[in-house]
Amino acid sequence: MPSKKGNAFRWDTVVRFTHWGIAAVCISNLWINEAGEQWHEWLGYTAIALISVRLGWGLSWAKGHARLAALIPTGADFRQQAQEMRERLPPAPGHHGSGKLAVWALWLVVLATAGSGWFQNTELGFELGASDWHEWCTWLLQGLLALHLLAIGYTSWRQRSNLVSRMLPGRSIRALNPSHTDPQ
Repeated sequence: MPSKKGNAFRWDTVVRFTHWGIAAVCISNLWINEAGEQWHEWLGYTAIALISVRLGWGLSWAKGHARLAALIPTGADFRQQAQEMRERLPPAPGHHGSGKLAVWALWLVVLATAGSGWFQNTELGFELGASDWHEWCTWLLQGLLALHLLAIGYTSWRQRSNLVSRMLPGRSIRALNPSHTDPQ
């Protein structure tokens, strides 16, 4: 029987830690720290480390929806997403098809932003205009973050479920749909 609270799935601790760590780094480096400050550089390295931890986790000990293989979108993922959205069904555990694409896009753009930031401080990077690449990456990243937040808000409203709670601390509870299993 579905819970009135609506969210049956929570991401594991490593997924939540890396997600919020990357979010904090992005907020700090995009809108708080000044470019070129030592904190800005170290937070860029932290973003690379956090994504590396998440990728390593997804390839090794992670279970279920946290595995990297589970983040490869399929046609069935998009059909399920369309049905859930159309019928306003509670979201299944894990990511929708478009959410899986968003995960990869965000990781790649965060890595490109941090990498171009590091590269601009090298002699070769300076000569090749890496500071322009870094700026373009920050604009792309801000656009993806805005799209990410809008998609979470819209999907939460459309499916009558608070998707943010899946990323908050708390104990995991059983899936709403018995055909879906909670990997924790």
